[in-house]
Order: sequence, then C-alpha cells, then structure tokens
Amino acid sequence: MAGARVVVDGSTAIIKQALDALRKQGTDLTEPNAEIGEYLIESHQDRFDRAESPDGDAWAPLSDDYKKRSKRPSDILIEDGTLKGTLNYNASKEQLLFGTPMEYGAAHHFGYEKRNLPARPWLGLSDEDENVVIAIFRAHLSEAF
Repeated sequence: MAGARVVVDGSTAIIKQALDALRKQGTDLTEPNAEIGEYLIESHQDRFDRAESPDGDAWAPLSDDYKKRSKRPSDILIEDGTLKGTLNYNASKEQLLFGTPMEYGAAHHFGYEKRNLPARPWLGLSDEDENVVIAIFRAHLSEAF
C-alpha cells in the first residue's frame, strides 16, 4: 500500500501479549483484524471531523494564503474529502494494514517543509483506539478457549 499507513506490531505490552497468545494458538487473525480495520476507519474519520491528532492535539491551522485559495477554507485536510474518503484496510491472518493509498497522506502527517506544509498527524492510535483494539483481541482470545 503506497501512501501512509500505521503499524501496530505490539507497540504496547498488552497488545503484544494478546497478539502473542492468539499466534501461539495458531489463530487466524483475519476476523479480529477486519473488525479493527472497520473500527479504525470510523475512528480516523471522526478525528478528521474534529481536526485533531491521535493524541488529541488540534491540527495546525490553515495559513491565510491557503484559506484564500481553498474551496473549503474552514476544513483542515478535507478540501475535497479524498484523503478522508480513501482510508482503507487489508486484513489477513497475519497482519492488518491500515492507511490511505494517497501519497500526500504522509506529507500531511509528517509535514513537508519544501511546500511550507506543517505536520498534522492524523494516522495512529489514540488511547481509546488502543483500548478497543485490546478488547477486540481479548474477545477473540476468549472465543478461542
């Protein structure tokens, strides 16, 4: 997947424990990964609506120059809705890939100094997202026993 994506590979101890337990059982993770993918689409779209990072920080405001030429000068990262509308995932038994195929998604996330574009982190897991991911894995772990 070109563009931007988030990698959750056990970055928190509890997610790693849940993943390790499921993998030891030889559990096919397609179903929980798909549930998480669906959740992440909604979660990220909600963050776009609130114009905030996964940490809850407000995105940098639009510059006055950009506001003058923008179709939607009050909406940060939603001029035509493409970035928000292309969030997708690919769930398999081994992994979940989540992000956008739009290459400029990374420029918006990290910033792009050559274009005077400030970083507006939009991709990642909030604390609430981590709790939901853990709950989904735990539910599938308990079903496996």
